[in-house]
Amino acid sequence: MSSRPRLVRSIPFWGLIAGSLASGIAGTMILTDRLGTMASALTDGTATGIEVYVGQIEAVFGAILVGAGIVGLALALTVASLRSFVPSAPAAVPVESAAPVAAAAPGTSSALVESTESATPSAPVESAAPVESAAPVESAAPVESAAPVAPAASPDGTAAPASPTADDAEPATDEPRN
Repeated sequence: MSSRPRLVRSIPFWGLIAGSLASGIAGTMILTDRLGTMASALTDGTATGIEVYVGQIEAVFGAILVGAGIVGLALALTVASLRSFVPSAPAAVPVESAAPVAAAAPGTSSALVESTESATPSAPVESAAPVESAAPVESAAPVESAAPVAPAASPDGTAAPASPTADDAEPATDEPRN
Protein backbone atom coordinates (compact mmCIF):
# COMPACT_ATOMS: atom_id res chain seq x y z
CA MET A 1 0.00 0.00 0.00
CA SER A 2 1.34 3.45 -0.82
CA SER A 3 2.05 6.03 1.84
CA ARG A 4 -0.44 8.48 0.28
CA PRO A 5 -4.04 7.61 -0.40
CA ARG A 6 -5.29 7.68 -3.96
CA LEU A 7 -6.73 10.98 -5.12
CA VAL A 8 -10.20 9.45 -5.36
CA ARG A 9 -10.10 8.86 -1.58
CA SER A 10 -8.75 12.34 -0.74
CA ILE A 11 -11.25 14.39 1.27
CA PRO A 12 -9.68 17.80 0.43
CA PHE A 13 -9.87 16.99 -3.28
CA TRP A 14 -13.56 16.18 -3.09
CA GLY A 15 -14.11 19.22 -0.87
CA LEU A 16 -12.56 21.39 -3.58
CA ILE A 17 -14.79 19.88 -6.23
CA ALA A 18 -17.95 20.16 -4.10
CA GLY A 19 -17.19 23.75 -3.07
CA SER A 20 -16.43 24.75 -6.64
CA LEU A 21 -19.65 23.21 -7.92
CA ALA A 22 -21.69 24.83 -5.14
CA SER A 23 -20.12 28.22 -5.85
CA GLY A 24 -20.76 27.92 -9.57
CA ILE A 25 -24.37 26.79 -9.13
CA ALA A 26 -25.18 29.50 -6.57
CA GLY A 27 -23.55 32.17 -8.73
CA THR A 28 -25.47 31.01 -11.79
CA MET A 29 -28.77 31.13 -9.90
CA ILE A 30 -28.11 34.63 -8.54
CA LEU A 31 -26.90 35.91 -11.91
CA THR A 32 -29.84 34.58 -13.95
CA ASP A 33 -32.41 35.69 -11.35
CA ARG A 34 -31.12 39.28 -11.15
CA LEU A 35 -30.57 39.67 -14.87
CA GLY A 36 -34.06 38.26 -15.56
CA THR A 37 -35.65 40.63 -13.03
CA MET A 38 -33.78 43.62 -14.47
CA ALA A 39 -34.64 42.72 -18.07
CA SER A 40 -38.36 42.26 -17.40
CA ALA A 41 -38.60 45.45 -15.32
CA LEU A 42 -36.75 47.52 -17.92
CA THR A 43 -38.84 46.22 -20.86
CA ASP A 44 -42.12 46.79 -18.98
CA GLY A 45 -41.05 50.31 -18.02
CA THR A 46 -41.72 49.61 -14.33
CA ALA A 47 -38.09 49.47 -13.25
CA THR A 48 -37.14 51.26 -10.04
CA GLY A 49 -33.69 52.47 -9.02
CA ILE A 50 -33.33 49.59 -6.57
CA GLU A 51 -34.06 46.98 -9.23
CA VAL A 52 -31.64 48.52 -11.70
CA TYR A 53 -28.70 49.70 -9.57
CA VAL A 54 -28.81 47.10 -6.79
CA GLY A 55 -29.60 44.39 -9.32
CA GLN A 56 -26.38 45.21 -11.17
CA ILE A 57 -24.30 44.74 -8.01
CA GLU A 58 -26.05 41.46 -7.22
CA ALA A 59 -25.47 40.24 -10.78
CA VAL A 60 -21.77 41.07 -10.46
CA PHE A 61 -21.66 39.11 -7.19
CA GLY A 62 -23.21 36.11 -8.96
CA ALA A 63 -20.66 36.41 -11.76
CA ILE A 64 -17.84 36.41 -9.18
CA LEU A 65 -19.23 33.21 -7.64
CA VAL A 66 -19.41 31.59 -11.08
CA GLY A 67 -15.79 32.61 -11.75
CA ALA A 68 -14.64 31.21 -8.41
CA GLY A 69 -16.38 27.91 -9.19
CA ILE A 70 -14.69 27.71 -12.59
CA VAL A 71 -11.27 28.44 -11.06
CA GLY A 72 -11.85 25.77 -8.38
CA LEU A 73 -12.81 23.15 -10.96
CA ALA A 74 -9.75 24.04 -13.06
CA LEU A 75 -7.58 23.67 -9.96
CA ALA A 76 -9.11 20.27 -9.21
CA LEU A 77 -8.44 19.16 -12.78
CA THR A 78 -4.84 20.37 -12.48
CA VAL A 79 -4.32 18.51 -9.21
CA ALA A 80 -5.77 15.34 -10.70
CA SER A 81 -3.52 15.54 -13.76
CA LEU A 82 -0.40 16.27 -11.68
CA ARG A 83 -1.21 13.38 -9.35
CA SER A 84 -1.14 11.01 -12.29
CA PHE A 85 2.54 11.88 -12.86
CA VAL A 86 3.56 10.91 -9.32
CA PRO A 87 4.90 7.34 -9.28
CA SER A 88 3.30 4.97 -6.84
CA ALA A 89 5.42 3.71 -3.96
CA PRO A 90 6.78 0.17 -4.31
CA ALA A 91 5.04 -2.52 -2.34
CA ALA A 92 6.48 -3.23 1.08
CA VAL A 93 8.60 -6.37 1.28
CA PRO A 94 8.12 -8.41 4.47
CA VAL A 95 11.33 -8.71 6.50
CA GLU A 96 12.28 -12.04 8.03
CA SER A 97 12.86 -11.94 11.76
CA ALA A 98 16.52 -12.12 12.74
CA ALA A 99 18.19 -13.54 15.83
CA PRO A 100 18.50 -11.09 18.75
CA VAL A 101 21.67 -9.02 18.62
CA ALA A 102 23.41 -7.47 21.60
CA ALA A 103 25.55 -4.36 21.58
CA ALA A 104 29.34 -4.65 21.45
CA ALA A 105 31.24 -4.39 24.72
CA PRO A 106 33.01 -1.10 25.46
CA GLY A 107 36.56 -0.97 24.17
CA THR A 108 35.92 -3.49 21.38
CA SER A 109 35.35 -2.94 17.72
CA SER A 110 31.93 -1.93 16.50
CA ALA A 111 31.26 -5.42 15.15
CA LEU A 112 27.97 -6.90 16.21
CA VAL A 113 27.90 -9.61 18.86
CA GLU A 114 25.95 -12.70 17.81
CA SER A 115 24.44 -13.64 21.16
CA THR A 116 24.04 -12.05 24.56
CA GLU A 117 26.03 -14.79 26.32
CA SER A 118 29.28 -13.89 24.58
CA ALA A 119 29.10 -10.19 25.47
CA THR A 120 31.40 -9.15 28.30
CA PRO A 121 29.84 -6.92 30.90
CA SER A 122 31.47 -3.57 31.37
CA ALA A 123 33.05 -2.56 34.66
CA PRO A 124 30.79 -0.69 37.07
CA VAL A 125 31.17 3.05 37.07
CA GLU A 126 33.00 4.37 40.09
CA SER A 127 31.94 7.60 41.63
CA ALA A 128 34.33 10.49 41.14
CA ALA A 129 36.03 12.27 44.01
CA PRO A 130 34.12 15.31 45.24
CA VAL A 131 35.36 18.66 44.02
CA GLU A 132 36.98 20.73 46.74
CA SER A 133 35.46 24.11 47.22
CA ALA A 134 37.68 27.03 46.31
CA ALA A 135 38.40 29.95 48.59
CA PRO A 136 35.83 32.73 48.29
CA VAL A 137 36.76 35.57 46.00
CA GLU A 138 37.46 38.80 47.84
CA SER A 139 35.78 41.87 46.53
CA ALA A 140 37.97 44.38 44.75
CA ALA A 141 38.58 47.87 46.05
CA PRO A 142 35.89 50.36 45.11
CA VAL A 143 36.46 52.32 41.92
CA GLU A 144 37.51 55.92 42.47
CA SER A 145 35.36 58.58 40.93
CA ALA A 146 36.52 60.00 37.64
CA ALA A 147 38.29 63.35 37.41
CA PRO A 148 36.03 66.33 36.77
CA VAL A 149 35.37 67.17 33.14
CA ALA A 150 37.47 70.04 31.82
CA PRO A 151 35.61 73.01 30.34
CA ALA A 152 35.48 73.34 26.56
CA ALA A 153 37.59 76.51 26.58
CA SER A 154 39.56 78.30 29.25
CA PRO A 155 38.53 81.80 30.37
CA ASP A 156 41.39 83.42 28.45
CA GLY A 157 40.10 81.97 25.14
CA THR A 158 42.66 79.19 24.65
CA ALA A 159 41.56 75.61 24.23
CA ALA A 160 41.60 73.49 27.36
CA PRO A 161 43.30 70.09 27.29
CA ALA A 162 41.02 67.29 26.09
CA SER A 163 41.51 65.16 29.18
CA PRO A 164 43.50 65.61 32.36
CA THR A 165 46.76 63.73 32.63
CA ALA A 166 47.89 61.69 35.58
CA ASP A 167 50.06 64.61 36.75
CA ASP A 168 47.10 67.02 36.80
CA ALA A 169 44.80 64.70 38.73
CA GLU A 170 44.25 65.35 42.41
CA PRO A 171 45.06 62.57 44.85
CA ALA A 172 42.02 60.63 46.02
CA THR A 173 41.15 61.16 49.66
CA ASP A 174 38.24 60.39 51.88
CA GLU A 175 38.00 64.01 53.01
CA PRO A 176 35.25 66.17 51.57
CA ARG A 177 36.27 68.82 49.04
CA ASN A 178 35.80 72.49 49.78
